[in-house]
Amino acid sequence: MPKSQKNNSSRKNINRSRSSRGYGDRNSTKGRRGKPHRRFLIVCEGQETEPNYFEALGKEIKNKVNLIIKREGKVTLSLVQEAKRLKDEDEKDEVWCVFDRDFKQEPNNQQNFNEAISLAIKNNIHLAISNDAFELWFLLHYEYYSSQTHRSELIKKLSHKNRLGAKYQKNSEDMYEILKNKQQTAIDNAQRLWDNCNQDYNMNPSTTVFQLVNKLKRSIKLKE
Repeated sequence: MPKSQKNNSSRKNINRSRSSRGYGDRNSTKGRRGKPHRRFLIVCEGQETEPNYFEALGKEIKNKVNLIIKREGKVTLSLVQEAKRLKDEDEKDEVWCVFDRDFKQEPNNQQNFNEAISLAIKNNIHLAISNDAFELWFLLHYEYYSSQTHRSELIKKLSHKNRLGAKYQKNSEDMYEILKNKQQTAIDNAQRLWDNCNQDYNMNPSTTVFQLVNKLKRSIKLKE
């Protein structure tokens, strides 16, 4: 039975304050061997689910990678614009935007999405986009999944007894720990899915979160 999931709302303000500076901001950027850490800025659309996951990962690698996480609550184009502003303000080795591809019935939805991708590419900002939701990345830790779906279905699948074995709690702070032993399975499944959908962010399902996780893993190895 996996570790029980926490969703303690009383810690949210603490988390936001902590993530606004980033783990690496509190420490020297020099590693134990005197080499500078690679600096990653991760700018998240969500204020809980995505940053909680990467904060937990950040705790595990904080002595090897300088990981700064921002909980922005912005979407697509405005998120990439904010990432560009932060990048211009203080140059990092890599800047990543993490957000979902939401097909909403609103004006300029597709146009804004296209402009966000173009702006990111132009400014060397990397994209960890999930279609339909970040929970697809969680599901891929258990199995390869290629059927078009909605986030509500992803939540049902995660809650199945053969996966989490308990009701999935959105904004849980424990998902990284619960899933980390299956991380390579998720990377392999996500890579396969990305290749099969011709590397198109508009394809459902798809996620490029694996690219960010892979990059962080490679950065750790460079420090060893």
